[in-house]
Amino acid sequence: GIVFLASPLFLYWFIHGDYDRYLWIINGPYPFSHFGSAPFQAAMGLGLILAGVVLIIASVLLQKKIKENND
Repeated sequence: GIVFLASPLFLYWFIHGDYDRYLWIINGPYPFSHFGSAPFQAAMGLGLILAGVVLIIASVLLQKKIKENND
């Protein structure tokens, strides 16, 4: 879950870290060609953050369930 929470920052750095890399990415095939648009980046970032939150919540709930079964 933590990896998903950090991945939007990594993707932003990867895409915008170097101008030549940015041009190489946005000239690629779909979905890479859409990485230059703010709505696509926002949707992808929010989706990754949502996946991270869901996975963290699921892991906490599973951990509580396992503790209940062991008691």
